[in-house]
Amino acid sequence: MDSFTKFTQSVSSNWTPFADKVGRSLTQYKQLASEKLTSTATITPLPADYLALERRFLAIHQTHQTLSRLTQKTYLPPYTPYDMQRLGQQITTLTTKISQPSTSAIQAEEASKKEAQEATTYEHLLGRAALDVSEDVGLEEPLGAGLFKFASIEEKVGDARVVLGRAVDRGFVQPLEDMGKGGVALAMAARKQVAAARLELDAAKSTMVSATKHVDEARQQVEQAEDRFVTAIEEATRLMEALVASPETLRHLAELVSAQLAFHRECAALLGDLAPELDEILTTQEALYRAK
Repeated sequence: MDSFTKFTQSVSSNWTPFADKVGRSLTQYKQLASEKLTSTATITPLPADYLALERRFLAIHQTHQTLSRLTQKTYLPPYTPYDMQRLGQQITTLTTKISQPSTSAIQAEEASKKEAQEATTYEHLLGRAALDVSEDVGLEEPLGAGLFKFASIEEKVGDARVVLGRAVDRGFVQPLEDMGKGGVALAMAARKQVAAARLELDAAKSTMVSATKHVDEARQQVEQAEDRFVTAIEEATRLMEALVASPETLRHLAELVSAQLAFHRECAALLGDLAPELDEILTTQEALYRAK
């Protein structure tokens, strides 16, 4: 008998919060439906300061999502198979046009597909394809020598891009994702609580207006709903202000720019060395061409 009594008490204690939650949810849904279906429903306005803060918060949240998506697509591997395959096909066409006649189109296509699978970046793919062609043309030829030098530089540029991708992921993408899972997620949940508390408050007001009995009880329900509404607004305001005022987004943006700057400086140095060498080879080939 004692065991049964304890069991029923346990069920009752667990059921009460659940039933209360379900009842509040139904109240919110009924109020929302009333607002959607009628034009006479009373809607408690949110404070102007809260709405202004909410707009700023949502703008920052959207910025996080957009920049994170674009930086991942731009800097982080793997590149899409379609893009790599398309570039491989373009290099195959180049190979078949300028390589020696003994190199078949089928062999070139197979080689390009293999390179597309193994390449880490577009620069790696270009460099390795140019290296293969330089061997077919012959390193003693101006074109072969130029392709060989181009291949070696593109390989280094590809390595620099890998370093850039890691720096962007570590200093920008991952921190933004961590913010999204932490403070941003809490603020988004708090905004939902504000919306729910507002619906409960307006439902309580509507009940009090139409009440013919238990008016004092209905008025007490309104006061309690107002307290929950104010508390929800204060909590959401605190969480949104924490994100809006935080320097973290700007700090991570500075990390992104720093990584880009390091990459472009290295590329400029590498390509700056390559350009005059190619010009010299070109001058030599032009002289040989005119001498014929």
